[in-house]
Amino acid sequence: MEHHFLPIDQLFLPPKEILVPAPERIAPVEQLPPPRIIWLDEAESTHMLLKSEQYAALEPFTMVVARRQTHGRGQRGNSWESAPFKNLTFSMPAAPQWLHPAMQFALSECVALAVVALLAEYGIEASVKWPNDIYVGHRKICGILIDHSLQADRIIRSIISAGLNVNQLQFLSDAPNPVSMLALLPAGSPEFDLEGIARRLQQYICHMAGLTRTAVGRQRLHLAFMQRLYLNDGASHPFHDSLCGTDIRARIADVAPDGLLTLRLDPTPEHPDGELRSYRFKEVAYILPSRLHD
Repeated sequence: MEHHFLPIDQLFLPPKEILVPAPERIAPVEQLPPPRIIWLDEAESTHMLLKSEQYAALEPFTMVVARRQTHGRGQRGNSWESAPFKNLTFSMPAAPQWLHPAMQFALSECVALAVVALLAEYGIEASVKWPNDIYVGHRKICGILIDHSLQADRIIRSIISAGLNVNQLQFLSDAPNPVSMLALLPAGSPEFDLEGIARRLQQYICHMAGLTRTAVGRQRLHLAFMQRLYLNDGASHPFHDSLCGTDIRARIADVAPDGLLTLRLDPTPEHPDGELRSYRFKEVAYILPSRLHD
């Protein structure tokens, strides 16, 4: 499939009417006042909090942030390391009932692009490692987790969670390739303002989510997502196929609306144009450069 990419600035349309103060390039959020940000001194997991009855009635896109998160969740039960008071760890509810479950990946695309746009404001060029990790070079700066509650053919509620490494400089877990915003700056640079970053990211997510309401908006999001997809450079890269238990070389062909990743394997005599294979989460893994594990 041939992709025609839009510059990321074209995702942000000038507002027709100023409802709330909005920095340049993004439209104002739809609500007045804007969604709240709830700061908690400590929580085991903001994601699990939003699954509880106590937080069931939160307005969409209310951001619940834990300054200290003791048992953060990652994709498929993985844990997320975050030093207390150093990073942005949060969850927010959404109610994208206009999205059919078969198009649910549009919400992942909008959140991932919101983080990429935020980082770009600080001069950090990031990409999205499928399905929804945010990378700077070959290092992970943010993890995203989204759970959907379905009813018939509708998504009735989603929980968006993310952990963005902001001011942490030392990582003690066995994660192979973490990095933070502060670690990308010269030594001795002042720490980032977490509250300001939270407010800005909330604005980006609200704006991007609005684009998921229409087919045109979803197409714009998808084209921008594909442009910023990690290793989507037209070249062949190594992957591990967990279904076959073998290493393969392939290039990225597309990501479907339900999140399925399609790879085109290197040509063989049986498949001179390259065999197409599609994968769900955890069925295929990138093989990162070995220098990261030295």
